[in-house]
Amino acid sequence: MTDEQAEKMVRLLEEIRDGQRLSLQRQEQALQRQSELMSQQRERFAASSQRSAEAEQLFEKTAKIVARASVLAFVVVPVAAVCFFLLLWLVFARVVP
Repeated sequence: MTDEQAEKMVRLLEEIRDGQRLSLQRQEQALQRQSELMSQQRERFAASSQRSAEAEQLFEKTAKIVARASVLAFVVVPVAAVCFFLLLWLVFARVVP
C-alpha cells in the first residue's frame, strides 16, 4: 500500500466519520423534536379529557332538566287547561243566563 493510497483511505474514513457525526446530530434533533411533539400531544390529550368530563357533566345536568321539564309538562299543562276551561265556563255561564 502506497502513501497515496493510505492518504485516500484516511480521507475516506474521515468522510465516513464526519457523515456519521452529521447523521447522529440529525437523529438527535429528530428525537428532540419527537419528544416535544409527544409532550404537546400529552397536553392536548389531558385538555381533551378534561373537556370530555365537563361535557359529560353538562349532559347529565341537561338530562335532569329535561326529565324535570317533562314531569312538569305532564302536571302543569293539564292543570292549566282545566283552569282555563273552568274560567271559560264561569265567564260564559254568567253571560248566558
